Amino acid sequence: MKKHLPLFVVALCLPVMLLAAEPVTSPSKAVILPEGMSHPDGMTVHPATGDIILAVPTIGDKGAAWLLRIDADDKVSKYFELPVHPETGRVTPLGISFGPDGNLYIADSQCLGGNPNHKSRILRVVHENGRPVRCEVVVTGIVQANGLEIHNGKIYVAETQIDPAIVEMPMTSGVFCFEIAELTGPRPLRVMPYGRDPHFIFRFQTTDEERDGEWQVGANGIGLAKDGTLYVANFGDKKVIEVKLDASGKRVVSNRDCNDGKGPHESVDGLKVCPKGYIFFADYAGNSVCVMNPKNGKTILLAKNALNPDATQKTAGALDRCSEVCLRGTKLYAANIDLETPDAPHTVSVIDLEGIDFDALLK
Repeated sequence: MKKHLPLFVVALCLPVMLLAAEPVTSPSKAVILPEGMSHPDGMTVHPATGDIILAVPTIGDKGAAWLLRIDADDKVSKYFELPVHPETGRVTPLGISFGPDGNLYIADSQCLGGNPNHKSRILRVVHENGRPVRCEVVVTGIVQANGLEIHNGKIYVAETQIDPAIVEMPMTSGVFCFEIAELTGPRPLRVMPYGRDPHFIFRFQTTDEERDGEWQVGANGIGLAKDGTLYVANFGDKKVIEVKLDASGKRVVSNRDCNDGKGPHESVDGLKVCPKGYIFFADYAGNSVCVMNPKNGKTILLAKNALNPDATQKTAGALDRCSEVCLRGTKLYAANIDLETPDAPHTVSVIDLEGIDFDALLK
């Protein structure tokens, strides 16, 4: 049976060097989420306060979804309640990022929420005086919006599949690019289907040949380096794709696989690029967190836990089908979305990076 994520929850490479799959460290603690907040995913750091804003999508159930705040002391509070899609009754926030306008942009993955028929959207939570006040829909017609990042006034969004029905592998996915400045009309911008829209700037295919198409998941996490280089997760093929853009940020100049799917990981989910250019990513399939040097493809296992940890293990920080990471200072936060056995407590694992010499490990 193909192990794709269920709908209701659903150039040349440089030499790749492999390490033995022994984790460098382990999570040091867990951020325990309030009751009912069961599938944490997208995270971003608030540019003014330094708080982590965490998206908790509704998956399987109808109803509104919450954005939570994790403060400097890892205390959790409610930040903003997202209204539901008027047709589906659900809202499924995944990737989130603040724009230069001070507003928060969100990938609402209605496909993961249960409806793959071009119902996914990009939402904008408008902020006034630094506080969220209302939610607007700015883009519609996407199949499965996923990772989202912003650079120089442009929103980059992973489209995990361009076809609502995945009949067979290979499957096509890719990346949209929208100018924030164009999202000001009285009605949302609606994209053309099947990758035909001019905002769809990059496409690729996922085969998962090694596992006979077991993981039918394409473009997932997205990260941006300081110079605007885009990194896209190819979940099923276990690859990170480096995408070079022209000066406009809207046209692909070149792309390459950084690691050719090789490494101690079983998938590439949500990712973030650190100031030194290293890529931290969640490995949902392998229940681990890894870090990669895109210059040489070297990937190391940062932390890993066995599947289905019990409540005591989760409370202590164990990873539980993590899907997204977020860097804040010397700590890496990993959201445990746990789509398969979502039992309490629901957590975000915290990994302390202090004292780890990544330059030496990844050279």
